[in-house]
This record gives sequence, structure tokens and C-alpha cells, in this order.
Amino acid sequence: MFYLILSVRKHVLAFINLLNYRTMKKITHYLVSMLCYTILLLTGCTSKQQPYCIGADISFVPQSEKGGVVYKNVDGKETDICQIMAAHHFNTIRLRVFVNPEAKEGYAPEKGYCDLKHTLAMARRIKKAGMKFALDLHYSDTWADPDKQFKPSAWEGTTGAELEEKLYSYTKDVMIALKQAEVAPEIVQIGNEINHGMVWPEGKLDDNATEENWRSLMELYKAGQRAVREVLPESKLQVHLALGGQNRLCREFLDRMIQMEAEFDIIGLSYYEQWHETYNDLKSNLYDLTERYRKPICVCEYGANKKNIKMINDIVRSLPNGLGYGTMAWEPTRVLFDKEGNADKDLFGIYDALYKQYIKSDVQPVYEPPYVNTDTIQKPIIGADISWLPNQEQRGIVFSHNGVQKDALKILKENGFNWIRLRLFVDPTTEKGYSKDGFCGLESTLSMAKRIKAVGMKFLLDFHYSDTWADPGQQATPASWSNIHGSALEGKVYSYSNEVIKRFMAEGVCPDMVQVGNEINNGMMWPQGKITETYEPFAVLLRCATAGVRAANPDIKIMIHIACGGQNEKSVKFFDKIISRDVKFDIIGQSYYPKHHGTLKELESNLNDLAIRYRKPIVVVEYQEFRKEVNEIVSRIPHGLGLGTFIWEATSPMWGELFDKNGRTTEYISIYPEFLKAFADN
Repeated sequence: MFYLILSVRKHVLAFINLLNYRTMKKITHYLVSMLCYTILLLTGCTSKQQPYCIGADISFVPQSEKGGVVYKNVDGKETDICQIMAAHHFNTIRLRVFVNPEAKEGYAPEKGYCDLKHTLAMARRIKKAGMKFALDLHYSDTWADPDKQFKPSAWEGTTGAELEEKLYSYTKDVMIALKQAEVAPEIVQIGNEINHGMVWPEGKLDDNATEENWRSLMELYKAGQRAVREVLPESKLQVHLALGGQNRLCREFLDRMIQMEAEFDIIGLSYYEQWHETYNDLKSNLYDLTERYRKPICVCEYGANKKNIKMINDIVRSLPNGLGYGTMAWEPTRVLFDKEGNADKDLFGIYDALYKQYIKSDVQPVYEPPYVNTDTIQKPIIGADISWLPNQEQRGIVFSHNGVQKDALKILKENGFNWIRLRLFVDPTTEKGYSKDGFCGLESTLSMAKRIKAVGMKFLLDFHYSDTWADPGQQATPASWSNIHGSALEGKVYSYSNEVIKRFMAEGVCPDMVQVGNEINNGMMWPQGKITETYEPFAVLLRCATAGVRAANPDIKIMIHIACGGQNEKSVKFFDKIISRDVKFDIIGQSYYPKHHGTLKELESNLNDLAIRYRKPIVVVEYQEFRKEVNEIVSRIPHGLGLGTFIWEATSPMWGELFDKNGRTTEYISIYPEFLKAFADN
């Protein structure tokens, strides 16, 4: 192989000599390098694969030890924690470092934990135990993550080139100190979870980021990069993004780095189930990034537990061409040891088993393609929202059709309806909730879902993420969540959505489709999720909501519902934004009330454009007027993407008007069987 490469290089250079030297000089080395690299890829000749990284961030250890924790191995013997970790095949330890954690608003104002001094001391213990050392530069006096990237207090008032110089000098000083102490890190992170930027406000990114914003961030990053390369040229640069399952956003960030000549040797990703989509999304993302960038990939943060350690590591280990660099569990000492420092033999045993599996080349995780839900919703949907029905029945209303009393659900089914939508409030019994009797709460909705399934109809669940009505004019955060903010609220919406779907599944009434939010064109869970100049906080909440549903059941179709029936500009802006922020969904839902959403012509024009533009099925999931016309418009949507409609509150004499105040069917119900034929004809 070596001689083949030399031969290719010789002939290429000979050809170049025939051309204008001045013209070709700049591309010569690039061309030769690319040819050689291509040969290496095609022939499978690569350098020796690095040992798989079984790593952990244990930056809390000095604080725990200061608090009296004494770590013991699985035999109960007091042992340095680094030695314990190494004995169970951990080979890399990551430490975070803050610029000045003793600052007034710093991480540890009186103790200085995670400063350079503490980091040097821990690094010595890591190296003594024979492990590699990864350094995580936070470029802040305290936590830096997607929610916050505060500029160090000592750098306040600096900007532009002066700020870049501050970051460069600080980084260089840290690298020199580590090198002189003979604890140089093998891996250096330039920033922590920097997908929203770092060193705010100069390095901040959001969904409105301009070329200037990107340039500002990348110049800061490259200042740190330059310092590391100058002092520790052998150290690997790891870019760290909190985007484990968000492929579109990963690609956007990495493509920008390449475009702006910011370097990275390893792609580092955080993966926490509450914030970073499903395991299937993680797998899809990692395999795509491997194919696109040909760089080692490390899940450099995950919350280790008995269920996910092997699952996450197997996904990473299975990446092709040896590009699964490894993983680093985030602060796993809280699960690997109890409060007294006693090692958990079972959890350490999982890591022992991983090591034994991974050192055997013939016993590796088998790559299984990510799951893709290819099921389609059968057309047409002739649907109705009847969430008021239990309330009406409690008041004594008995429903009938042609003088015969029947369950309202059976009457609807006999007249062509095949789907029912139910809204769900988090806790409708609260002081400002929807119903003191608990209507549209979880238990009430479960009871209704059982009736829907019993008559053989499909079920759409409408999450309001509120204790009362959620619509474009109000999206109140549930009372029990009112003191939860930032990433905690994001995690809450994930866990709530996930637990609700699992409860419906356990009761045998899994929804066939789910709305994550109701009429959310102005956001949801205000104030955090309110759309203002930026969609970013809202989009993160929405991603967490959809992930919670899909993690419970990947076969459920996800609908995004906005109230912009005939408003094309608003609709396009909304869907362009959420798609650009990696929100995953299957179906576009629209409300159409002419008073608010335009004419029938505008409705038709908007729905047709959305179908052509996004190639996603469309449902008018709320309407009241123009029953025949609305259904005909949906049936004619291009490419057969009009799935159907849901009339709002079909049993209400004031809204759906399919029944009068005494529960008797009206003439309006007779038109619905015709819609089945209209959809079939289109």
C-alpha cells in the first residue's frame, strides 16, 4: 500500500509540473492528500484503531471527598477513586475547569472547586491510575450549557479581537500549566455544549443567528484552538454539542465549523433521554455523522443507569470504520457508589462486561438500521372532537338519532365518523383549571378512550400542556410546573408526555395519533415557550414533547397543530422555523375559523402550498363552519396529502351542531357519509 501511494503521488506531481507552477501551487498538496486519503478509504488501510473509550466525568469528586465521602472498591477496601475506575476498565476521565469559580457569581465562591489548581491535582491522580485525561474548558466562572454561557467576570467589558485574545491567553496559560505539570490532556474540549454558542453575548447563537453571529463564535473557538495546537499539538480537539439525536442541528453546526476553518478531531455529543430525542434518533444521527464527516464520535455526556449503559455504548461501538470513539458518563459516581462511597458491584459489573465484549473483535454489537415508521394513516379521516361529551352526559343529556337513543359515539360512527379527538389537561382541578370535576384530566380521558376503542374508532390525543384552555391567546404553564424553568421544564414535558402515553398503552387504549400542543403558533407553556423574536426555547420544549411520545411508542403519528388555516405566510414561517430546529413530526394540523383564519379560497391556497412545500399529510383538525366546503378542500389537496378533518365539539349545540340541546341529531349529520365518497373520488 505504501508503494502504491508513492506511485500515485509521483505521477500526480509529474502532471502538475507540466502546468503553470504559480497557478497550481496552492492546490498541489491538497490534491495529493485527497488522492492518498481516497486510496486509504477504498482499500480499508487505516491506522491502528484506538482502544474504545470507556470514560467518565468525575469533577465532583474533590467536593465529595471534602464532604467526607471515602470511596471503597467492590471488596469494601478504601481505594483512590481513580484506581477503582481504572480497575473496572475506565480508561478516560474528563474534568471541567472554570475560569474563576471563586468569583461572586461563580461555581464555588469560597472553595474554588473546578479551578486550575483542583484540576491539576485531579489530573495527577488520573495519570497515576494509568488513564487518559480529557479537559473540558467551560469559558465561564460557572456552568456553561445550552441555557447559559456566561462570560467570565474577568472578561467583562471586552469584545471583538480583545475578547478573542483573552480567550487565547487563558487557554494557552492552562495548557502550559498542564504540560509543565506533566499531566497534558489527551483530549481538549473548546467549550461545553456549545450548540447555542459560548461566551455570551458575543458568541451567542439562536434560530435567528446571522453570518456575523456565526463568525463571532467561530473566531472565539479558533482562538482556543490556536492555543491548544501551539502548546499541545498532539492533543485531540473535541467539539461538544448537546445534540445527541438532533441530526439537522448537528450538521448545521459542523458544516459552519468546516466553512469557517474551525478544527475538530472528535465529534462530542451529549445524550440525555429527556432532551436529546430517542435512542433511535441517537443511532440515526451518529451513523449519518460518521458517513458525512469521517471523524471519531464520542457520546461525551450521558446519565448512566442500569438500563442505558450497554444500550448507548453498543450504539457507539457499532459505528462503522472504527469511528465509534467511545463514551463518557457524566458524574456517574452518584450511581456507581452510594452516599458513603461504597462501590455498586452490579453497575461496575456492566462496565466490566462491556470491556470483555469489546476486546473480542468477533463479538461486537451488530448494526441494526434505525427504525423508520412507514405506516400510513388510512384516508379519509372523518373526525370529531367530543371532549365535552362526559360533561354533557353528567348533566343528563341523552343522545338519539331518528328517535332512537344511543351512545353518541355509536351515532357518530353510524354516520361516517371514524376518528375521535380528545383534549387532555395536566390538572384541570387546580384553582385556575378547566374543571373542578376533573373533566379532560387523565382519568376522564382514559375512560373516554376506552369507549372510543370499544366502538372501533381511531383516537387522536390532544395534549394541551396546561391546566386549562391552550390556544393562540393563552398557553399557561400547568400550576404544578410553574416553579420549573429552563432545562428542568424541558425534562418535565418529556417525562409527562412519555408517562401519559405509557399509561394509555397499559390501559390498552394507545392513541393512534398525538398532538403535541394545541394551536401552538404563538408557542406553548408561557412564558418560557412563548414565541417572541426567537423560536429557540419553544422549539426545545416541542422537541422534548415529541421525543417523549416517540420514546413510548415510535408507531404513533405526531401532529403539530397551529391555528392559521388560511394564513400562508404565518404557516410557512412557523413550519420553516420548527423544521430548521429539528422538530420531528408527521402531520400538519390546522384550525380553520373564517373569522380568524381567512376565506375558503385562502384556506385552499394555504393547504395546497403546505402540501407541495413540505410533503406532509394535512388535517384540518378544528373547524365549525362550511362543513361541506372544508372537507372538499381537504380532499383535493395535491399528492393525496389531505387526510381529513375533525369538526370541533360535534355534540355541542353551539359549536359542532350535529346534535341539538336535547341530544337529538340535526340535519348536519347527514352530510358526513357523503365525505367518504368525496375523498375516495380524489
